[in-house]
Parts: sequence; structure tokens; C-alpha cells
Amino acid sequence: MKDIFEVAIEGAKAQSDLDRYLTKARKAALRLEEVSERGVELGMVKPIRGKIMINQARAATGKIADAAFALAVLHKEQTMVCAENGCDIPPVTSVSGISIMGGGDR
Repeated sequence: MKDIFEVAIEGAKAQSDLDRYLTKARKAALRLEEVSERGVELGMVKPIRGKIMINQARAATGKIADAAFALAVLHKEQTMVCAENGCDIPPVTSVSGISIMGGGDR
């Protein structure tokens, strides 16, 4: 990265990748929650052990959401820094796997 424009572009690419992969990770974690719950329902483990497993899966999903939130806050701050330095790039077209049709400011 030779200049601030390349830094901005690379930052946007990294944020895009993080958004995409965290969205996929969250969806997979939700599936794992369902698998854990179903396994307990079917008697694959004793109730207390099952309770622990279900809540571990739910906690992991929450940690993914926490990471996505932290990165969204960072993205906002980095966008403001780029705008202040005149190197902001065009706005994103999707957020957490959801296409944006338009609307207010970032």
C-alpha cells in the first residue's frame, strides 16, 4: 500500500471479507445450535450435559455477533478517518449479507 487511497481500498476489501465470512459463520453457528438442540431432544446426551452443549453453541453464536458489532464500530470510525483525509471510497452495497437498496448516510 503506497498511499492513503490504497489503504482505504484495502480496508474496504478487508471489511467486506469480514462481513461476508462472519455472516456465513453466524448462519453455520445457528445451524449448530439446531443440531445441538435436536441431539438433546433425541436423547443423545443426558439433560445437564445437553444443557451445557446447547448453551455453548448459543454463546459461540453470540461471540460471532459480538465480533461483527466490534468490526462495524471500527468500520464507522475508519470511514470517518478516510473522509477526513479525502480518501473515502463509495458506500457499501451490502451489510451482513443483506443487500442495501439505498437510504440514509452510513
